[in-house]
Amino acid sequence: MAIMLEQLEPTPGHRVLEIGAGTGYNAALIREIVGSGGRVVTVDIQPDVAEEAASNLAAAGYEDVEVVAADGGFGHPERAPYDRIIVTASVSDVPPHWREQLVEGGVLVVPLRLRTQCLSVGFLRAGASLRSRSIQCSGFMYLRGAFGAPERGIPMGDGLFITGPEAGRIPLDLLRDLLSQTPRRVGGLVVPVDSFGLGGGLGIYLALQEPGVVDIFSVVPERWGFHAVSGVLDVASRSLCLIRRDAVVVYGTDDAAGRVRRRAAEWVGMGSPGVERLRVEVLPAGTDPGVSATEGSASGPWLLGQRWSSVVVWFEDQGFRGT
Repeated sequence: MAIMLEQLEPTPGHRVLEIGAGTGYNAALIREIVGSGGRVVTVDIQPDVAEEAASNLAAAGYEDVEVVAADGGFGHPERAPYDRIIVTASVSDVPPHWREQLVEGGVLVVPLRLRTQCLSVGFLRAGASLRSRSIQCSGFMYLRGAFGAPERGIPMGDGLFITGPEAGRIPLDLLRDLLSQTPRRVGGLVVPVDSFGLGGGLGIYLALQEPGVVDIFSVVPERWGFHAVSGVLDVASRSLCLIRRDAVVVYGTDDAAGRVRRRAAEWVGMGSPGVERLRVEVLPAGTDPGVSATEGSASGPWLLGQRWSSVVVWFEDQGFRGT
C-alpha cells in the first residue's frame, strides 16, 4: 500500500477514486492525506466487502469516505472527474472508463499484467493516452466483473494453476508428467529473483519475448514448496525449465533450459535493462501506436493488443519513444 500511495502522490484537496475497498484501511489513509477539502470514493464489487469497509471507516471516524458496491471496472461516474485513481486488482486490459474519469494530467495507479508479469504502474493521463511514470514489481489478484481478465489461471489439479501466452493450448497431462519427475539443477545461469519469483528486467523480457513462458502458481504452497514460479515450457521437446528462488531447474530434456539461456544472453546484450528503464503506454483500442504486433525486435517495442486498449511496452534507449 505504501509503494502504491507513493506512486499515486495524492495531495490535500485531491478527488480520489479507489477500485477495491478491502477493509477500508487504504481509503482511510488516502482520506487522511487529501484532508477534508478532498474527496475519497472507494468501490467494491462484493456488497458484503463494501458493507464491512463502510462500517470500519465509520468506526475509525472517516464517515465522509463514500463506499459504493458496484463493478469498479466502470469507475464511478457520479463523482467524476478524479485527480487520482488507484486500483487494487490486476488487469491486462485497461477499462476506458478509468481514463475518461481522470482529469488531464491526473494519475492512475494500476497493477498491470504483461502476460506472466504483474507490475504496479503509475500512469499520467495525456489526452487519450496513459503514459507510465513509475513502475514497481507487484502481485495482485485479478480484477473481477465485466472487465475481468479472461486469462485467469487454468487449473491443473492438485492446487496448481498455469498462465502464459500459450497456456490454453498446453497439454496438461504433459505438464503434470514433467512436474512429477525429479528436476535437475541448471548450472552457470544466474537470474534475478524477488518475492514474486522471477523478477526484474529479465522476467519482463521473458514474458514479452518468449512465447513458451509460463507462470505456475499454487493455492497449497506448503505442498509444492512455492506460491508462484515462472519458467519456459517447450512442448515439442517435452522440457520444462523453472526459475525458483533457490535455483534454476529443468524437467525432461534440456531444451527449455537452452531457451532460457538464449533469452538471458539477449537481455544481457541489451545492457540488462531493469524495471527503471521500462516504459508502458496505454492507448484506446483502434489507435495507431506507430508499431505493429509483429515488428518488435529482440529489444522491443512490443504491442499487446487488447479488447479495450493497445498496450505498448519498450525499454528506454532501445529506439522507440512512444506516441
